[in-house]
Amino acid sequence: MLPVKDMQPRLIPILVSLVMLLAGCTTPIEDGQSEEIPLQMSFVAKTLDRAEDGGIDYDLKDKLSESPVLILWIAAGCSGCHDWTQLIRESVDNGSLNSTSVNIVSIHRWSEIESAEQIMEVFGLEGNNSNYTPWPIVLPSESDMIIDFATGETTDFTIYEGFNNPGTPTVQLVGQDGIKMWQSKSYWANYSMLQEAWEIAELISN
Repeated sequence: MLPVKDMQPRLIPILVSLVMLLAGCTTPIEDGQSEEIPLQMSFVAKTLDRAEDGGIDYDLKDKLSESPVLILWIAAGCSGCHDWTQLIRESVDNGSLNSTSVNIVSIHRWSEIESAEQIMEVFGLEGNNSNYTPWPIVLPSESDMIIDFATGETTDFTIYEGFNNPGTPTVQLVGQDGIKMWQSKSYWANYSMLQEAWEIAELISN
């Protein structure tokens, strides 16, 4: 039998080979666990449950069956969000933008920081302030996941992750196939930019 000290040089290559084999065995498992955010997305999440919200749950795919959806990502303390809310509401009210071309929804971006009560106070009450939102307001949580529009399967990505973790304010247009088609580039409300989104919505709508 070889002395222990003579066996050590022989053991090193064997141990290295074992480590490499084990690493190779775990690689397919890691690959299998990785998942990409689907191009076509949907979700279901709770609303403020006002009359304007159309029910306690908001189903994006259901709304997309009617028309493209314009999403405004909001926060209670976000001045740009107030500005965009006012512009969208006034543009629809005065008829400069056709409300039948697009479904509008505001989505609360920071549920872990701001409460539903704060969102209600700032955006939810008619006559309370100039930020009143007459379309649905959705309050997703970190446990609400993106749904693959095509398959109906729930993914491992939150709603925030699915929409690329938008800052506030961000305005996005989702086509009727669940694909994000357009995104705003301005913190402050911009009518020309909003009109561009509306024109795209009218162009792609069924």
